[in-house]
Amino acid sequence: MGSPTVTPLYDQLVREWAAADRTLPGLPDMEWSRLVLYPAQSVGDPDGRPGPPPQRRGWLHDRHPV
Repeated sequence: MGSPTVTPLYDQLVREWAAADRTLPGLPDMEWSRLVLYPAQSVGDPDGRPGPPPQRRGWLHDRHPV
């Protein structure tokens, strides 16, 4: 069979994500595992009024704030 495909752009992206502790394809997502350990907290008060909007966080929002 042939040699493995050389993907310098993908390889560089994987190195950058690993350095930033981001989720990598094919590896467990530790942030997701942490998030699903606990039930969601209810937002709002007992009167049924909505609470404040959730805090937006993450690499996508940091680069593209609303």
